[in-house]
Amino acid sequence: MAFSNDRARIFRGTEVSHRGKTLTDIGRSKKYRRYINQVFDASNSKIAIISNEFAGRPDLIAYAAYGTELLWWLIVEANSVFDYEEDLKAGKQILIPQI
Repeated sequence: MAFSNDRARIFRGTEVSHRGKTLTDIGRSKKYRRYINQVFDASNSKIAIISNEFAGRPDLIAYAAYGTELLWWLIVEANSVFDYEEDLKAGKQILIPQI
């Protein structure tokens, strides 16, 4: 699969209704889930420790790891990040998926 920075261009989502608005939920895509499971295999990841300058900033971590901040979502998905400030604190060990 050719890799693109934009999830929406790679993975077709499912349209869902939320509070009267139609949203595209990529996370429900079988192709996306299959890709995520493949990428996040522990043997395909590096381990890193977040420094002070990267704390709470998945975009900066992605730029350092991949050369583009647009892949921030890989960092977030791989580490089950819900709250950037809390889940990406300085000194925390995280996974960096290899693509």
